[in-house]
Amino acid sequence: MSRAEELVATFDDFTGNYKREEMEEALTLREEITPLLLAILDDLAAEPERYAAGNHHAEIYAVALLAHFREIRAHLPIIRAFSIPDEQREYLWSDMLTETLPALLCRTSGGDYTQILKIVRNRDAYEFLRSSAMEAIKLGVACGDLSREEGIALFASMFDESLAESGEFFWGALVCELLDLYPGELIGEIRELFAKGYVCEGDVALEDLERTMAKGLDAVKVELERKLKWQLPEDVHDYLSSFACFRQKGLANNTPVSSLHTATNKKEKARNNRKQAKKSKRNNRR
Repeated sequence: MSRAEELVATFDDFTGNYKREEMEEALTLREEITPLLLAILDDLAAEPERYAAGNHHAEIYAVALLAHFREIRAHLPIIRAFSIPDEQREYLWSDMLTETLPALLCRTSGGDYTQILKIVRNRDAYEFLRSSAMEAIKLGVACGDLSREEGIALFASMFDESLAESGEFFWGALVCELLDLYPGELIGEIRELFAKGYVCEGDVALEDLERTMAKGLDAVKVELERKLKWQLPEDVHDYLSSFACFRQKGLANNTPVSSLHTATNKKEKARNNRKQAKKSKRNNRR
């Protein structure tokens, strides 16, 4: 067994502690370990039930390393790995879907946001997968992959009533991402969404739009740069710890991974509220 294979096996075996030294070594073995990390995502996407039942944990390290490497070959495997059925997705990825997938998509896009836009425009895709794809486009603007004009143009193309029903999270997510970019050019379109009742007030309110417009473009840009530093840190250890909370001592090994950071902004609260509503509906049907 090669050293790269040994590291992957170590990552897959959960011990309750972040394996910092092993991660440091993995960084020096990029060429050897990358195919193994890609294989993990392919395996997970192909047979998510079997992967979840096998009590694997290497997927957390895999996406962190591949994104840190900015590995373009990982872009589609990551999309497929997060597009699995709801039950396995919740178990394997939990809040990573909403809190960290945008950064994974951005880092592995190679500046090409074609596949990300396809997710947004796919009505059959899970609503939070679509919203994370929107956020990835915003991060693409923040990090310079896309000019602000290019990003705004992509968001403008989403004002298409065939993409979602009135009241769906799609519209609230669209408004939220535009608020982070300063939506001056699309203010009329956003106001129309509110006027038609397309945006759920629990997701984002018209008052949020007014506050953002009052701040001005320069102030919003500063806030976006601050968010970028948090979501796309260059240090791989900071990057991993920003989205993965390793299970606390005493919890069972089959406890789903959850995000390290508690969602505090309005957008994350809206997402969490909708997730809880879905769980309640499922419980009531039992």
